[in-house]
Amino acid sequence: MLSDLKAKLERYERKAAQYEKAAQQATGGPERALYQGLARYCDELATKFQQVIAKRTDASLAAE
Repeated sequence: MLSDLKAKLERYERKAAQYEKAAQQATGGPERALYQGLARYCDELATKFQQVIAKRTDASLAAE
């Protein structure tokens, strides 16, 4: 279960980086804003996955 969460975390981090790169390369303002929004959204999801992983790791350490 934890490995699935880590895989999703990595996927969203990767997507955030790709969207940020696309935003930097975008020529128009609306296109840039779209990619920046997508990057921000994926970054927020990655942060939430990090929090869940941390909680589960803490819970498993406390159970030991």
